[in-house]
Amino acid sequence: MKSINWIGVVVALIVGQALGFGWYGFLFAEKWMALSGVTAESANSMGMVWGVVQNLVIVVGLAWLVGKTGTNGYVNGAIFGALVCAFFGLGTMALRFIYGHDNTGLIPIDGGYMLLQYILSGAILAGLKLGKPAAA
Repeated sequence: MKSINWIGVVVALIVGQALGFGWYGFLFAEKWMALSGVTAESANSMGMVWGVVQNLVIVVGLAWLVGKTGTNGYVNGAIFGALVCAFFGLGTMALRFIYGHDNTGLIPIDGGYMLLQYILSGAILAGLKLGKPAAA
């Protein structure tokens, strides 16, 4: 675990949460609630807590992979994050629509958020190196 960029983890976690707040709280709030069946009344603070924990698990796992593969630089990190998301995140999310019968209108909203979250997290984790310059 010593290969993990812990400063990057904290920054990526904050950026991911801010992205989610803007994405689901403003940009796609009405459409997402209509498609998912979630209402302002049914949303709860424990769900928000679990969302932070879920984001933390993703960011720590991505940080571990970035460290193990030696991925360096913001651009390489963004590409790495996109690939990890495509192969694992989006592939796993697809099960909700294949077997769970979730509303397929959620694919661009939830998948778009996930892809951006992984890209930004990968870029931060591979590029933000305090005390040493990051490669491109």
